[in-house]
Amino acid sequence: MKTDFKNDTAGCTYKKGIVHAAKPGFARVRFDDLDGMISDWLPTSHANTQNDKEVERLNVGAQVSCLMDARMEDGCIIGAHYSEADAPPVTSSSKWHKTFDDGTTIEYDKAAGHFKLDVIGSVLIQGTGAVVIKGATIDLN
Repeated sequence: MKTDFKNDTAGCTYKKGIVHAAKPGFARVRFDDLDGMISDWLPTSHANTQNDKEVERLNVGAQVSCLMDARMEDGCIIGAHYSEADAPPVTSSSKWHKTFDDGTTIEYDKAAGHFKLDVIGSVLIQGTGAVVIKGATIDLN
């Protein structure tokens, strides 16, 4: 039985690498354990890409986990990961957190029921219908 090597998944391998170049939805990865070999453009994983869309460009230098074919010619990036050198920005398991490189942060603490948006720069809230702000107290400063 002849096997089409390109479609043979028996050679799929898990690899860790460093983002060498990035654009929305794709990145090139450097594999230091393979003498610094740089991959072709690999797709990155996202929660939604069909009707509801989201995209986040990986940072150059980020550590990523990849699934690659046996010849290291095709694959995908399954995600970035933290390490001892690059620790998570929060330690609480009840917090969802995002920090941007300009210092802007978005955080939700489930335990405290607290949402925090700290933006460096301007903020635009826009709606095609009514915009409602409700709260026990509202302080416009």
